[in-house]
Amino acid sequence: MWRVRRSIRTYRENPAWHHYQKKAPSEWVRQFGVPGHPFGSYRNHSRHVLEGEIRGYPTTLFHLAAVRKGGRYGTVVNTYSVAVLKLPVAFPDTSVSVGRLVYRLREEPLPPQAGTPVHLPPGRRPRMSKCSVDPAFAELVITENVIRMTAEAKAGWRLHGHHMIGWITERRPYEKIVGLAEAMTTILGEFPASVWTGNTGGWPRG
Repeated sequence: MWRVRRSIRTYRENPAWHHYQKKAPSEWVRQFGVPGHPFGSYRNHSRHVLEGEIRGYPTTLFHLAAVRKGGRYGTVVNTYSVAVLKLPVAFPDTSVSVGRLVYRLREEPLPPQAGTPVHLPPGRRPRMSKCSVDPAFAELVITENVIRMTAEAKAGWRLHGHHMIGWITERRPYEKIVGLAEAMTTILGEFPASVWTGNTGGWPRG
């Protein structure tokens, strides 16, 4: 935990990261599509929100406690470190994750307003969770290489409008979340040029 505290102190003092917020309002996460992975369906607590830029993408980093009802004590808390990239275009709602990161959330990967998710064939080990509201788009972007890169990062990611939301388990130092964001930019680099140039008006959704 001391590594997390030291990381927060270091990044808060770094002028490259222009805004820090110790605790975000409860409604703040709704811009990223809630409920939907990795957010809880009951409550979400977002802390240590840091904003800046990574590889040309406006970037937000934060720690998330995602809460759902259930379990022995009435609620189950899942803790993640999250990176959000703001994209120049809006993509169809799509999600890919290492399965063990999301199974305790017990909910659909995509928010209800995205439309009906289509669950894609399961990936290879480790078990992967994949779905999209647009199977044709998913076929273009969820390649074997993208699945491998996601698995190697031990991460999950989701496209929601102009955002790419990525997550890893537990509360991590910012250095680890920056590494996640960099992996996300590399995954975006695998997307074919056609999906970037052919949907400047936004893809039809749900």
